[in-house]
Amino acid sequence: MRQTDAGFTLIETLVALGVTAMLATAGTLMMLQTLQGSRAIDTRMEQVRQLEAANGLLRADFSEMTKRLSSAPDSYTPALGFYGRKGNASGDLISFVRTGWYDPRAESDRSDLQRVAYVLDDGKLIRKAWLRPDPVRTTPTVERVLLDGIDTLSIRYRQRGAWFDEWPADISGHHPDLIQLDLTFAEDDQLRLMYMVGSAH
Repeated sequence: MRQTDAGFTLIETLVALGVTAMLATAGTLMMLQTLQGSRAIDTRMEQVRQLEAANGLLRADFSEMTKRLSSAPDSYTPALGFYGRKGNASGDLISFVRTGWYDPRAESDRSDLQRVAYVLDDGKLIRKAWLRPDPVRTTPTVERVLLDGIDTLSIRYRQRGAWFDEWPADISGHHPDLIQLDLTFAEDDQLRLMYMVGSAH
């Protein structure tokens, strides 16, 4: 009897190649999903870090708010106190003077007061700080993007239990005791931040 030749048939080879291709495809898909998940986690972690930094700076600014009057650079209006708008508007949303700005230079005679304003521009919440409470056109300004990807921003102000959508500035320096920010981001995430203000706590 003739012995059958050893080896694989064409059908067996095609089946093996098909199984190998399916395994390779499944492995590639799993690797891509893992990479996408890793990128999503990295993105979320960066958002959390950004939010923590923004929250800390907002809290510090509002807690150090003073009744000191101030005027914007190149403004012909008299110096006024705290000013707040309801959000989703161009220009300064909130402006005030804060204290507690430390200068590390020895024997510096610079004031620890500075003018601060918050601006919403193209979905970014921007903090602007001038290096003096009564800035002029040449006063150095530091700008920092605190949060981005914002779809809507609503701001309210509370004083003695009553809520206000806006806070007109006046010469008394009167300010609210609580500020509430409601933010909606591009991913439909919603966030509410609330801060006690100045001497209110």
